[in-house]
Amino acid sequence: MPLPTRTLKRGRLRAIVLLLVAAVIGACSGVRPAATPPTTAAAATRGSGGINQPGHRDKPHVVLVSFDGFRADYLETFDLPSFRRVKQRGAAARTMRPVFPSLTFPNHYSLVTGLRPERHGIVGNSFYDPVRGQSYALSDRDAVGDGTWYRGEPIWVTAERQGMVAACFFWPGSEAAIGGIRPTYWKPYDGEIPNDDRVKAVLEWLRLPDERRPHLITLYFSELDSASHRSPLGSPAVGQALQSLDRTLGVLLDGIDALAIRDQVYLVLTSDHGMVETATSQAIALDSLIDTTDVRMGFGGPVASLHVAGGSTGATLVRNQINSRLQRGRAYLRREVPARFHYRADPRIGDVVVVMDEGWTLHASPPEARPDRPRWGMHGWDPVLPSMAALFLIAGPGVRAGVTIPAIDNVDVYPLLTELLGLRAPADLDGQPGRIHRQVMR
Repeated sequence: MPLPTRTLKRGRLRAIVLLLVAAVIGACSGVRPAATPPTTAAAATRGSGGINQPGHRDKPHVVLVSFDGFRADYLETFDLPSFRRVKQRGAAARTMRPVFPSLTFPNHYSLVTGLRPERHGIVGNSFYDPVRGQSYALSDRDAVGDGTWYRGEPIWVTAERQGMVAACFFWPGSEAAIGGIRPTYWKPYDGEIPNDDRVKAVLEWLRLPDERRPHLITLYFSELDSASHRSPLGSPAVGQALQSLDRTLGVLLDGIDALAIRDQVYLVLTSDHGMVETATSQAIALDSLIDTTDVRMGFGGPVASLHVAGGSTGATLVRNQINSRLQRGRAYLRREVPARFHYRADPRIGDVVVVMDEGWTLHASPPEARPDRPRWGMHGWDPVLPSMAALFLIAGPGVRAGVTIPAIDNVDVYPLLTELLGLRAPADLDGQPGRIHRQVMR
C-alpha cells in the first residue's frame, strides 16, 4: 500500500536533516561520514527487479560467508578439514584486522560497505543517537529493519542498483531497505534455522536460471560466537561448534562442486572478530567510578560509550574522574580517541569513550557471578590484539592456490567484492581498491 503523501514528505525531510547533520559533523571532525543513499520511493525502482541485466549474466558469482567469532588462529589450532580444503584451493590472509570496536554489527557492516563505523554509523551492537534522540540495538527488530540508521552502500545495494540480483541469508543490515533498496532475496534473522537449511537455500539460489540467479550471496553462521559467549574458549562446546561448522562448510563445498556453474563461483570466508576470555571478576561497574546521574551509557563492555550532560565541561570532568580511578582501561573525550581507531566523527560514539584493557569490561551493571560459568569468551577490544584477529579465505576462478598473504583490513573486502563482480564501487571508501585483489589473484 502506498504511503500517504504527508508521510512521504516527513520521510524526505527527516533524511535531509540527517544528511545536513552528518555534513556538519564531518566538517568539525575532519572526517566525513558516508552519505546516506536516497530513501525515496523512486530509489527502490533502481533495484534489479529480480532480473539480472544481460551484461551481468556471464559474470562470476560470489558467496560471502561469515563465521561469527572465528579467530584467525583457529585454522591452525583445530583440525578443520573443510576449511583446510578451501585454504588449499585458494588464498588465506595471515589475519584480518577488524574495525574498532571489534563487535559484530560494526564489523559485518564494514565488511560489506568498505567504511569504518564512524562513517557508516553502526558504531556498536547497540548505541544511542543524540541527534535522533533514539537508540539502536541488534535485538530491536524495528531498529534493525529501519534503513535510515545505516549510511554507506552495502554490496547487495551496489549490485541491485546496477541491475545485478543479490541474495542475503542473514547479514547485519540486510533486513533494511537501505537507500530504498533491498536484496532480491533476503531472510529476517532467525537463529533457530538449522545451518544445513541455510546452505540448502544458497545452493537452490545458485541453481536458478541465469536471468534470476543471484551473483552476490551472503551467508551467516552464529553457532561459534554463541558457544564462545557461553563457555571458556578451551571448552568442548567451542570445539564442537567449530567441528559442526566445518561439516556445514563441507556440505556447501560439495554442493558448489556439483553445480553446472562451479567454475564461476568465488567462495569468500570471513569472520567479524576474534575472541578472548573474560570473567565476572574482570567486570567493573561504572557507578563505582563516577556519579552516573548525568551520564547515559550508550553501550558498555570492552568499550563503553558515555553521553554526558553539561557539554564539554561535563564530559571532561567525567573523563578525568574515570581516569583517576580506573586501572584497567582509559577514558577519552571523543576527539581524543586514538587516531588509529578511526572512531571520532559520529556523535553516536558518545562524548566520552572508555577503552578497556584486554579481558576487562565496563558495565552499568556487571554480570552476576555464576559458579557454572567462571569464564567465557568476549570481543570488542583493540583490533591489533592477536585475540581479535579474524578469518579470511578465498577460493575461485583465478585465485592463487595455497598461498598465504600478509594481514589485511576488513574494509578492503568490499572493494574486492566489487572487483570480482565487475561492479562500480562508490567513491571515497575507507577500503582501498585492488589491495587484496592483486595479492590473491593470478
